[in-house]
This record gives sequence, C-alpha cells and structure tokens, in this order.
Amino acid sequence: MAIVVGSRRTRWLGRALVYAALSLLSLLFLFPLLWVLGLSFKTRMQTFADPPLFLWWPTIENYVDVFGRSDFGLAFLNTLIVSGSAVGLSLCVGVPAAYAFARFPFRGRSFLFFALLVMRMLPPIAVLVPMYVLFSKLGLTTTRFSVVLAYSTFSLPLVVWIMRGFFEDLPAELEESAWIDGANRFTAFRLIVLPLAKPGMVAASILCLQLAWNDFLFAAVLTNNASQTLPVKMMTFSAGDSGVDWGGVTASGMLVILPVIIFSFLAQRHLVAGLSSGAVKG
Repeated sequence: MAIVVGSRRTRWLGRALVYAALSLLSLLFLFPLLWVLGLSFKTRMQTFADPPLFLWWPTIENYVDVFGRSDFGLAFLNTLIVSGSAVGLSLCVGVPAAYAFARFPFRGRSFLFFALLVMRMLPPIAVLVPMYVLFSKLGLTTTRFSVVLAYSTFSLPLVVWIMRGFFEDLPAELEESAWIDGANRFTAFRLIVLPLAKPGMVAASILCLQLAWNDFLFAAVLTNNASQTLPVKMMTFSAGDSGVDWGGVTASGMLVILPVIIFSFLAQRHLVAGLSSGAVKG
C-alpha cells in the first residue's frame, strides 16, 4: 500500500514539475508580447516611468488615437486585400503544381522542385531591386497588384513544398477507384483529393498569411500612401517631432497581429493536422 501511495505521489510530483517548466517557458516566450500589450494601455508618462510600472490604471486613448486616423483603416483594408489575394493566388497555382510534382514522374521534376526551394531560400532584398525595375517597366509600381505578385513569389514555393508532401501521403488508390467509376483525373482531384487535402491547405494558408501580413520590405518599396499596408503605416508613429509615439506603435502593433492570432486559433486543428500529415516531408 505504501508503495502505491509513493508511486502516486511521484507521478503527481513529476506532472507538477512538467507543468511548472512549461508555464515558465510559456511566460518567457509570451513576455515580449505581454510587455507590448501593457505599453499599449499606458499613457506617455506611464511608459517612461522609472522604475517601470507593473500596476497601473489602463487607458484606451492609444487605441482611440489609432482608430481616429482615417489612413489606418485604409491601410488595414490594403493589408487585407493584398494578403488575401497573395494567399489565394499562391494556393491556386501552388496546389495543382504540388499535385503534379507528387503524381507525375516527368523529367526534371527534382530539378524544378529544387529550383522552387532555392527561390524561397533567397533573401527578399536580393530580388527587391529586379522586381522594382520589372514592375516599373510594366507600370505596376505603387499598386496593390505588384505587392501581391511579390508576396506570391515567396509564398508559392512554401505551398508547393507543404502540399507535395501531403499529396504523397494520400493513397493513389482513392483516385484510381474514382477513375473506375467513370471520373476523369480533374474530377477525382476536385472531389476526392482536395477535400482530403484541406488540412494541408489550411496550414499553407496560415503560413503564407503570416508571411504576407507581416511583411515590411516589399510594401515599403512597392506602395504609396494610397496602397500602404499596416506594417508600413506603423512607421508614421515613430516619425513625429516629439519622438517615437510608443503608445501608438504598440497599439497599432497589437491591432496588426490580432487578426493573424485569431485566424490561427480558429484554424489550429487543421494547422496541426496539416503540418503533421506529411507536410514536413518532401
């Protein structure tokens, strides 16, 4: 009896230590985000208080100031349009391409797949100038479409890489059964493969959305005041005569990351399934 009680206490102690370690790690990773959140609810005097205030009466004047700027709403709309279009374009092109890489043994398949990955490995600054020159020749600079194309350039290899591994995990017998029933390859792909590949598509969408939503470099160079996105618009809070408006910067920063966090939480079940079902293979 004593042995049973002792082993039970040992298990409870082990669980307590594990939860304590996980809580500490979570706090360490979330501390910068919590600090930014706290600054967004402080006045300017509270922000520069010495020593720092850990207990204070929160204020929403920073968020009121951010929402009171008409250009912030336009920037949010631009970010939504550009990011959504980039994700949609990357999926429309990348999913069929990944299916072709997974199902058709054509010559040069490995080389083309490696070439796509090389494009993803390049630093964005390496292709920014050629893109700007190309878009200038085509008359696309300072337009949303130029930013969509720039984002899709880096999102497309990510979609192909994730979805290729996912398609390779799907049994080819499912499509062969559909062919026997009279369906052609496109119909089998649309009715059989795509529904099963939904978790992988959601995972790819979230990763591409984070890439496009948070980008600053391409949006800063390829947009103007009418097509600026949120990361670029945030810079206006640090360009005033009185120095950096930390309240405005942190409040706008929280508003920028909030939609991605909400979308990720809503789709986390599909995200985990997509990343664990062959998405890291390839």
